[in-house]
Amino acid sequence: MIVSSGYRKNGFDAYGGNILRREHMSHWMGSKEMTDPDGVCFELGEEIEYVDPGFFEILPTICEIWIMNPKCKLALTEAEIELFHKNNVVLRGKFDTAAEHLAQQLKLPFLHLDVELAHFGIYFERGVDIITIRFYSDGTAYIHQDCRCQGISAGNTGGGEVSFNLPDDFLTSMSPEEIADKCWIGDKVKQNGILRSLMNKARKKGGFLIDYSAR
Repeated sequence: MIVSSGYRKNGFDAYGGNILRREHMSHWMGSKEMTDPDGVCFELGEEIEYVDPGFFEILPTICEIWIMNPKCKLALTEAEIELFHKNNVVLRGKFDTAAEHLAQQLKLPFLHLDVELAHFGIYFERGVDIITIRFYSDGTAYIHQDCRCQGISAGNTGGGEVSFNLPDDFLTSMSPEEIADKCWIGDKVKQNGILRSLMNKARKKGGFLIDYSAR
C-alpha cells in the first residue's frame, strides 16, 4: 500500500493495495500533515476494499474521506464515529454506493465525487481531451477541461487546462445539452449520456451535497 500527500487537497491519497492499516502511515507519523488545522482529506483509491478499525483515530482533524471504490468498507470504532460527528466529516463517493450508505447510517454529509463526462483522442497522436464535472464543498459544480498531449521536443509538453463554473441552480436552469455546448468535445458529452444520467439522479436526490444529519 502506498500513502502519498494529497493531490488537489490537504491530506493523503492511499492506493496500490486492498486493505488500509495504520502501519501504512508509518512514513507520516508525527508529521504536521496528519494534524493540519485546516482539516485533513483522505482519498481511498479504487483498489481499497477495507479500512481497518481505528485507522482514522490517528487523524484528529479528518474532515473529508473520498471513497473511490463503490464497495469499500470502513470498519469504524466508536471513537472514530464520535470523531466523525465532532468534525462533521464529509463522505465523498458516487450515488447509491457504500459511501452514501455510510453517510445515511451515521447521519453525516455526503458529497458526490468528480465524474469524467467524456474522454476523446490519443495522447501519442494529437492528444487527448478529458472533460470532468467537479464539485466544490458547498455542492456547486464546475467543468474542468484538460488537454494532454506531447510537446514538439524533449522536455516540452503541450496541452492545457481550463475550467468554468456552473450556475448554482444549473440542475433546474440548464439542460445537459446546454452544458455540453460549452465544452471542447461537447458532442462526446451528449453522446454517452453520462451527464444526463447524473443530473437526473441528482435532481431526485435533491442535489450533489446531501446533509443526512438533517434528515
